[in-house]
Amino acid sequence: MKILLAVDGSEPSLDAVSLVKALSLPAGSVIEVMTVIADQPLDYGTWPASAPIQTPAPDRTFSDVRARVDHIAAGLATDDQTICTIVRHGRPASEIVTEAYRFGVDLIVVGARGHSAVERLLVGSVSSEVVDQAHCPVLVVRSPRFARVLLATDGSTDGAAAAAFLATSRIFGEPAVKVISVVDPGMPWWASISPVDGAVAADAYASALRAAEDHAREVASSTAASLGVEQVVAEASPLGGEVGSTIVAEATDWQADMVVLGTRGHGLLHRALVGSTSRHVLHHAPTSVLIVRPARTADASAGVEAA
Repeated sequence: MKILLAVDGSEPSLDAVSLVKALSLPAGSVIEVMTVIADQPLDYGTWPASAPIQTPAPDRTFSDVRARVDHIAAGLATDDQTICTIVRHGRPASEIVTEAYRFGVDLIVVGARGHSAVERLLVGSVSSEVVDQAHCPVLVVRSPRFARVLLATDGSTDGAAAAAFLATSRIFGEPAVKVISVVDPGMPWWASISPVDGAVAADAYASALRAAEDHAREVASSTAASLGVEQVVAEASPLGGEVGSTIVAEATDWQADMVVLGTRGHGLLHRALVGSTSRHVLHHAPTSVLIVRPARTADASAGVEAA
C-alpha cells in the first residue's frame, strides 16, 4: 500500500503523523512524507515559520524543513515498510495532488487546518481542496484515534466504494463500526398547492417517505452484513432535511473517531457550486473524515475535472 502523508508542522498534521504510525499496514507498504513550502507566507504553526521582521533565507528554510520532515520519517520507520520524504515549493494543495498522481498512492493523509466550521466554509483549506482534486481516498485527520468508525452509505457506487475500502484495506485494524444510511426525500412538491389537493398529496408523500426509510434500512443492513458488524442506523430525513447534518449529528452522539463516506460530486465545478453531503460532513464533523471515491487514473480524472 502507498500512502502520501502531507505535513506542515501544525498540530493537526502531527495528529496525522500519529494516526499513520498506528495504522495496520501490510508488509512492503511505502509511506511518503511530504511538505510544501508555500509561495505565500502561511499561518503560524506551519513551515516555514515567518519571523515578524525578517524571513529566513530560502536555502536555510529548505534545509530546516527537510530536517524536520526527515525526523518525522525516522519516527515512522519499521523493518517491513519503506519511508521516503519529499519537500516542494508551490501551492500546497496543488503540489500534494500532483505528487499523489505521480507516486500512484492508495491514500492521502492530511491534517485538518480549519479552526471552526465557519472558517472552513468561508476561507477553505488545503485539506478540502485536496479532497476535491485527488484521484484517490483522502483522510482528513482531526484526531489520531480511529477506534470508533461511522460508515455512511447511500447504496450508490461511491457509497459501496467507501465500504469496500474499509473492508478490504484493513488498515484500521478492528475498530467498532456503525453503519448509517440516510435518505433525503427532498421538499414535498405539494407544499404550495391547495389544502384539498394537499391532503391527497400528503398521503402519497408519506408512502414515498416510508419507501425511502425501507431503502435506507436495506442499504445499511446489507452493508453492515458485508462488514460483519451489527450496529446499524437507517432513517429518512423528511421535509428537505439535510443528510450531511444527520450524519454529523450521529457521529457526534455516538462519539465516533472517524466518519467514512463516498463522494457523489461529478466534477470540480459541481462540487464547488452545489456542494455535497461529503463536503458538508468534511466541514462540520468534529471527527476525522475519510472520503472515498472509486479509483481513477490521472488522465481520466483530468478529463472529468475539465468537463
